[in-house]
Amino acid sequence: MLNDPEIQSEVEERIANGENWEDVEAEIIHRKSRLLPISLLMSTEPAEQVFQFIVVNQKATPIGRALLGTIVSTTLSNDEMDSVATRLKNAGIHLEESQAITYLARHPDSPFCGLVERGLAGDSKDLLQWNVFASLVGIFRNLKGGKLFGQRNDYAELWKQRFLPNSGIIADYESQGFEKPENYWSKLDGPWREVFIKFWAKIRDTFGNTEDPDKHNFWGRTRDSNLFNKISLTILAADFFQFMVETRTRLNSADEIPDLVDTWLENVNTGYFDKNWNLAGVKKDSTGIRNQWAFLWSEYRKSGGNLPDRRLFRQPKGE
Repeated sequence: MLNDPEIQSEVEERIANGENWEDVEAEIIHRKSRLLPISLLMSTEPAEQVFQFIVVNQKATPIGRALLGTIVSTTLSNDEMDSVATRLKNAGIHLEESQAITYLARHPDSPFCGLVERGLAGDSKDLLQWNVFASLVGIFRNLKGGKLFGQRNDYAELWKQRFLPNSGIIADYESQGFEKPENYWSKLDGPWREVFIKFWAKIRDTFGNTEDPDKHNFWGRTRDSNLFNKISLTILAADFFQFMVETRTRLNSADEIPDLVDTWLENVNTGYFDKNWNLAGVKKDSTGIRNQWAFLWSEYRKSGGNLPDRRLFRQPKGE
């Protein structure tokens, strides 16, 4: 840098004008050098490294929630997670949602194990998107978002307001140190999680196929399955909570879920999703299609009888 003819000329001129050559050199180096920010870690603990990584990336250009969950779940032990969770929360980063979702996306007891995107380049396009899975988890954990497409009632929230407080499943919430039943229900490992697992395991076993990817009810291919996609899964969750509200069901244990699902589906043909709905060119996540599928399912589930005409699944509601 100092060998540059223009820099040399400046140095000579400034020294001739009475400046100290060391001061001139230092000022020019500072002016011409690139200043790069660094993050200095004062500890080699994995929890500290993850904390700093998450804070830096979330405060600048946020990393995707799927990748965030993957990083945390594969890097930290439970004890390390506990030590850093409060600090992340104080930094404005809510880690608990990622923990809840990651558990259900990775635990072998979960029917969604290995079927949710991780935010990595090698993820299959057939995996359930992280945000879609997050919305399904939210219906059960937060008891909110249980709306049938095209309707206004949030049946998950209605069940929470009317029947959760008197449900035996949360009877000991005060002795566990919680002020409200819903706070105990929704804690990271609260009753909601076992309910979630038992409900979706029953749905998979009742309607799904886990062995033949070419089946229309295959449990694991979002692009081709009539069952394993955002629309159908959301409809099933919302309609189950509608059933719980209409039957004034108070839940005493997650072990009751399989029998409740059997009662809910009493008039339903378990081959409902195992048909070719001829959906080529159909945008499943459009308003008209979502509303149509919700309407067809709700009417059929309540009345039974013949399955809906397959052609109707291609036709947006209102057309």
